[in-house]
Order: sequence, then C-alpha cells, then structure tokens
Amino acid sequence: MSIASGLAKRARRGAQIGSAFFHIGVRDSLNYPLALVMQGLATFVPIVTFLFVSELVGENGVDVAFDYYTFVVLGVATMSVLGVTLNSFGGAMLNFVTQGQLEMFLVEPMPWRALPFALVPWPTFQAFATASLMVLLSIPLGASYALGGVPTAILIVFMGFAATLAIGILGASIKVLSKRTDPVLQLYTIAASVLSGAFFPVELLPSWLRAFSWVIPHTYVIQALRRVLMPQGEVLPGPSAWQAIAALGAFSLVMYPLALWVFGRALEYGRKIGALSGY
Repeated sequence: MSIASGLAKRARRGAQIGSAFFHIGVRDSLNYPLALVMQGLATFVPIVTFLFVSELVGENGVDVAFDYYTFVVLGVATMSVLGVTLNSFGGAMLNFVTQGQLEMFLVEPMPWRALPFALVPWPTFQAFATASLMVLLSIPLGASYALGGVPTAILIVFMGFAATLAIGILGASIKVLSKRTDPVLQLYTIAASVLSGAFFPVELLPSWLRAFSWVIPHTYVIQALRRVLMPQGEVLPGPSAWQAIAALGAFSLVMYPLALWVFGRALEYGRKIGALSGY
C-alpha cells in the first residue's frame, strides 16, 4: 500500500509540474500574438510550394498512393511536428543553462529525469496544432484524407512523439554539457530528412540505403499516417499502421531507459564540474 501511495504521490507531483510548465508556455505564447499569427501564416508556404511541385511531378503511381500532393503534405507536416519534439527539450535545457536557471530547477523537489516530460507538452501541443492546420489548409488546394483513420492517426502521432523525445533527451544530455549544438540531433535530423521518405517514396532509395530508413522512427510515423489517412493508402508498400505502432513502442521501450540514464548522469557530472551554471 505504501508503494502504491508513493507512486500515486509522484504521479500527482509530476502532473502538477507538467501542468505548471504547460501554463507558462501558454502565457508566454499569448504574450506574443503576432508571433502566433505569423506561425500560422507560415504553414501556407510548404503546402503551396508542394502544390506546384505536385503539378510538376504529373502522373502519380502506386508508390505515392496515386496522390503525390497528399503524400507529401503528410510527410512535411510530420517532419515539422516531430522536429519540435526532437529539439524542444534540448533548446529549453540550453536556455536554462545560459540564463543560470537550471540549478534552481534542480533543487526543486522533483526527480531530474522528470524534466523532459514536464518541459515538452506545450511545444509539442503547439506543433501538433500547427501541423493539423497545415493538413486542413491543404484540403481546399486538392489534398484528400480518409477521416475514418483520424483516431488511429492520433495514436500514431503520440507514439512518434514518444520515440523522438527519447532521442531528444539523448541530444539534450550532450547539449547541457557542451552548451552548444550536439552531434546526436544533427546526425539524426540529417538522416531523417533524407531517409524517412517525407518528400519521396522510400522505395526510390538504393536498396543498401533503404535498410537504414527503417531504423528511424520518423519513417514509421510518416508511413503509418499515410496508410491510414490517404484514401488509397493501403496500396503503399511497407509495414501496416499497427506494425509501425508496435515498432515505435519497441523503440521507446529500448531507448527511454538508456536516454534517461544518460541524462541523469550528464546532470550529475555537470553539477560536479560546475557546468550547469550560466556564462
């Protein structure tokens, strides 16, 4: 009973911390309404650009489910929303370090390893809203979606958030100590941009390079969303939506223990050498 009550107390404390950071993010964003408006307007750029690219591509085949425009809009929207999840925690940690605020957070009665889950909800929600707006704005321009796949798509996006956050925690561990950019996220971002099939079918890659695509969570998220949201998405090659969800879950189960352990060790080492204060 004591173990259960302790876990419940930790869960309540974590929810309170996450809610507090979420409200801080909301208030900070509302203080700059013009930035929110410009962020919304910026969603027009990729969907209009790829509208003309789709005209250039011309005839669409099975490898894009007979609709390149919808195919690429889903890829671009997914890359944008997962990119925020990937980088937001590292960016927040770097700001705390450079502004001399991190040590203040670490003396609070909260587990250090809970920080990623407390800091990420608001930027992730904001990115999801922006990506959803991008998808909605593409409909009048000619994109078409299967509304019946929306519940499954939400689950896929959630699993994608979880998988990319694990990678983001690893990157943040390096960024906290170096106070600069880190090679982990840079390498992953480059690989995801090329190998995930966001802009073209994965099948166009050379066979030896295609194998690396299925090591990247982005590929599974993009592939699964296309299969459930495109009207003829079932013709696309590759794993099914539920197979992709299972792969993302397995990736998270493997990566989170490692990422959180490395993050905790990085904070402990940074505290010992005095690298957590601002400069």
